Amino acid sequence: MSIESILTYIHGSNQVALFTHIQPDGDAIGSCLALAHLLKITGKSVDVYCQDKVPAYLQFLMGTELFQAKYKKEMDYDLNIAIDCSDKERLGIFSNDYLSAIHTVNIDHHISNTLYAKTNLVDPKAAATGEIIYRLVRAFTDKPCRDIAEALYTAISTDTGGFRFCNTTAHSYRIAAELVDCGIDVEQINTHLYKTNRLERVRLLERALSSLTLYDDNRIAIISITQEDLFATGAVESEIENIVNYAKDIIGVELGILLKEMNDGTVRISFRSKGGIDVSKLAEQFEGGGHRAAAGASLNMNIEQARAGVLYAARIALEDYN
Repeated sequence: MSIESILTYIHGSNQVALFTHIQPDGDAIGSCLALAHLLKITGKSVDVYCQDKVPAYLQFLMGTELFQAKYKKEMDYDLNIAIDCSDKERLGIFSNDYLSAIHTVNIDHHISNTLYAKTNLVDPKAAATGEIIYRLVRAFTDKPCRDIAEALYTAISTDTGGFRFCNTTAHSYRIAAELVDCGIDVEQINTHLYKTNRLERVRLLERALSSLTLYDDNRIAIISITQEDLFATGAVESEIENIVNYAKDIIGVELGILLKEMNDGTVRISFRSKGGIDVSKLAEQFEGGGHRAAAGASLNMNIEQARAGVLYAARIALEDYN
């Protein structure tokens, strides 16, 4: 589906609801906020929904207070837009509410997207959903306002690992340059995203690294984080973000895996590779999804059972790669 088709729905709507996935990251929050700011500027009534709280490291962005965790049943939205969400189940408690609108739109860049909306704008070549939202923004203005530019820069920067991951393209850099021209303070943004840690997060990292285990001649590395780890350190779940990269970045490691024990008893898995192994296919075996170098899934079992099942699948993926 083209940008022009999405613009037609936006122009024809007065009340719009935006939704993003559970445990939101920088791309999810930044993309939602950029589109919310744009819609408000164009005179639309906008509500923004997410099951989980905005992570602390993203709360510097203007408008994070817009996110709501309770759906307004009394609203009769003309248009519901899901952002950075590969399937409707990732919308959590809002999956049915999202589908209730006359028009539903799905804007995403995950190759595993299930095309669950009436109108789907999915571009797996985009490094971040923020790049797609940028195209929408540019259809309205040649120079986005600073709040939109900050949100989009955050979206693209976080999903490319600060423009270091293999999904970064020349187009990513061009967009970033145009956003810098909008007057954003890149140093300040990078400080919030990559150079600010609560002591609790550092204590959690210490415990996480102590769990690091390597397998198969150090080609698979697994880190585990339990609820006890969170309780003992005072850290929150959003502060687990990017700890998986400590496993992936070890010399010789092809697969970095993080097991996160959730408070509901499930285990969330983060898969990372250096690009050789397609971890989106690995995640699909556990009804998850993502990208070639970064993917995830959720398992309804204890953390030791999850470790055994994931390690077995990882070994097969490694053998097929070799």
